[in-house]
Amino acid sequence: MDWNSDQYLKFKSERTQPAVDLVNRISAVNPEKILDIGCGPGNSTEVLYNKFPKAYILGVDISEEMIRTARMKYPNLDFRICDAGKDLSQLDNDFDIVFSNACIQWVPDHRNLIRNMLLKRFARYQEERI
Repeated sequence: MDWNSDQYLKFKSERTQPAVDLVNRISAVNPEKILDIGCGPGNSTEVLYNKFPKAYILGVDISEEMIRTARMKYPNLDFRICDAGKDLSQLDNDFDIVFSNACIQWVPDHRNLIRNMLLKRFARYQEERI
């Protein structure tokens, strides 16, 4: 299934509000790297950027159209095509925040997905403890 970014953005305000609510609950101070899994057309990535403007933020999504739209709308942010169910291991493992607003329900094998999401943060945590 590929997503239509124009259709998705017809309800941008409604789709973005949960991301705003989630980001406002993040208590991290001065994160350096943030991963936005299932970034869609970049609206949730923009919310993260607005709260953490000094952080490097990578938005990933399986949809080529969504990534194309995100790159066009937010050229100052980094976006990549990535299947969260299969390709998270190909990304760095040193993110301070691993964020996902509305993607997890679309990815099969939640046990593997959650483990891989935690590993993206765990390596950073291990480095800090050394």
